[in-house]
Amino acid sequence: MNLLDIAPLLCLIIGLLLLVFILFRRSGLGKDKKIRFVLATIVFLYTFTAFDYYITINNKGSTSYFGISYLFTHLIGFLLYYFVALFTNTAISLKKWLLIVIGYTILRWVFLFPLFKYETLEEFISFVEQSKYDEWLDWEYIIMRLVSILLFILAFFRLKQSPLVLDLNEKENLKYRWIKLVLIAFVVLQVGILISDIVGSFKIENYEEFESYEAYMKFETLLITIFFFVFTFSIIHFPVFAFTGNFEDLPKSTKNKYAKSSLTDSSELFNEINSLVKDEKLYLDFDIKLNTISEKLGKSVHHISQAINQNAHMSFPDFINSFRIEEAKKKLLEPKPDTIFAISLDVGFNSKAAFYSAFKKSTSQTPTEFKKSNKI
Repeated sequence: MNLLDIAPLLCLIIGLLLLVFILFRRSGLGKDKKIRFVLATIVFLYTFTAFDYYITINNKGSTSYFGISYLFTHLIGFLLYYFVALFTNTAISLKKWLLIVIGYTILRWVFLFPLFKYETLEEFISFVEQSKYDEWLDWEYIIMRLVSILLFILAFFRLKQSPLVLDLNEKENLKYRWIKLVLIAFVVLQVGILISDIVGSFKIENYEEFESYEAYMKFETLLITIFFFVFTFSIIHFPVFAFTGNFEDLPKSTKNKYAKSSLTDSSELFNEINSLVKDEKLYLDFDIKLNTISEKLGKSVHHISQAINQNAHMSFPDFINSFRIEEAKKKLLEPKPDTIFAISLDVGFNSKAAFYSAFKKSTSQTPTEFKKSNKI
């Protein structure tokens, strides 16, 4: 027995352990429970896939449970993208994404519905060989894989482009590099699997070739196990606080440490922070970090965050964006305003998309709607 032989079982066991680890470890992912549940759902889907492969291999496909995980495979790309958006504290249109996911899921299930009546892999292969469904299944598989790969790539760029609110120390920076590296590796893995399937490396032409499909399932689960172990470990140990700057997202041990510190009344420090940011127009720097204010005031990063959270009732990025939005409002209402893109750069945003997202979050209007509603 080699490592490949036990890969599905190994993936199943590690997946279950990771689920417990994600759901019950109280650090790294911050206070937003959605982050924890979305990551747990991704790991669960891969664990379920490992279970599906394990059952299929051990029963040589003679079970009605084979292939059920394929009905949910397309969800992983969407969930990973949503997880990265939550993790990096960036807004997305959840309603729009939900409609897309639900619509895509229904289309896939309707297309695959005729296959539900086959209770074994042998019956399924026999049906495919005697019909033209085979070609359509190939195209469906390719489209599904391409959509997932695209979402993995978008997730990577969202992670890469999301601004950090503090300078990372060497240990945190190493974990951050690992997260990005593993995401890239997973994109490459998915592309490799797609190419191998397109050229027919793991395609079953008849039931006697089940062993080639079995080897494919073992190899894929082994790679997925390695990926999710490294990815989850890095994510859990990398503080989401680095993206949110929210004191509530710090590990409990850190919060307790600073709760017992000399900062018994944070309002005085907040007034200093507010004056500093406003008077020196620090918000115009798109790369401003908590460390900048910390160094200027001679206070700890965590105290700065605590003062903002407790007095402004918002995270550090939202606090800084509130100054930028007020500045943008003035520029938008000028007699001959610049373009919205130019204004977004002038007030400290590094992209038009980030400006739109922050502006709507703050005012419940887009910049264009704001201009029209305040037109004299």
